[in-house]
Amino acid sequence: MDVRKLKELCEAVLPLIDNVDYSKPTPKSLLRSLLEKTIVLVDSGINVNDIMFTTVEMVELLKNNVNEQQAKKFKADHYTETNTLLEKVNKLWQEKNESTTYYKLRLADTGEQGGAKNKKHHYLEIVPTTKIKQSNEVKEKSEHHNKTDINYEVVQLPKPLWYVRPFMSIELTKWRLKIYLIIPILIFIIGYYFFIGSIVTPTMNNILLLSAFLSAMFLIWKPLWPFFETNHKRIAIAPQWMLRFGQLTGQLESVKLKETRENGRPYRKIEFVIYEANCPICSNTVDVYAGKKSFKGRLVGICDESPREHIFSFDHVTKTGKLIR
Repeated sequence: MDVRKLKELCEAVLPLIDNVDYSKPTPKSLLRSLLEKTIVLVDSGINVNDIMFTTVEMVELLKNNVNEQQAKKFKADHYTETNTLLEKVNKLWQEKNESTTYYKLRLADTGEQGGAKNKKHHYLEIVPTTKIKQSNEVKEKSEHHNKTDINYEVVQLPKPLWYVRPFMSIELTKWRLKIYLIIPILIFIIGYYFFIGSIVTPTMNNILLLSAFLSAMFLIWKPLWPFFETNHKRIAIAPQWMLRFGQLTGQLESVKLKETRENGRPYRKIEFVIYEANCPICSNTVDVYAGKKSFKGRLVGICDESPREHIFSFDHVTKTGKLIR
């Protein structure tokens, strides 16, 4: 489940709760709390697969110090009604966005799995509308489905270190875009000035200035280059300084905004995300890395259980890939 899509849908339907024809206040409060808490958890950097609630945790969004018996009674009284309310909200959302709506939210649960640590968990699930289901069915019938095909999802908006927060989401609009484009031009002009100075008047000072400039660019430009690569190639591997200890990889992705420039092209923003997939061969996690050797210049999905053999292509637009080794 794509964590960005989950947050987007939660934010979209949240204001509509009070606009539907529905009079019972408790289901409204419960649904509102679930949506708000889900948004908070997404922003906190929790993996999308961990954004779920036990019955007690769900009820405690509205009431404090609830035991399991009280929580079960509350659920029996209001959970079905909350589902009904969510369907009404989905319908209103789709009516308002008929041309662009492809997904809706649904309350789901993991089912009873047995054992004290495997209680039923409830969560908000993204499901395709009928239009998308029909499209997928036609596609599956018309194309041969390869068992080694893979589907990627943004499973996490990483929880940033304090110095990474300003770089989590950078909107390249108006004056920000101008500064973004001017920076490499200024660096080129300054470098050209030092280079010409060291050739025309090769004094020790000029040579030292050129050497200092090149050293500074080596130290500063390399860690910042992925931000410029992202705008050019739309996605890049996040630099190591943005990753937390134990975090293997992350990506910087250029995402379209609704606002457009004078030339008709949309403004964009750079987001720090984590793409993952399940390996169709061995069911382990596939992470996205910069390709090496024969895959240099590409981003590829590498299985953490068989990193030499289970290597997949990666397309961030279709969020799909195929086995390439």
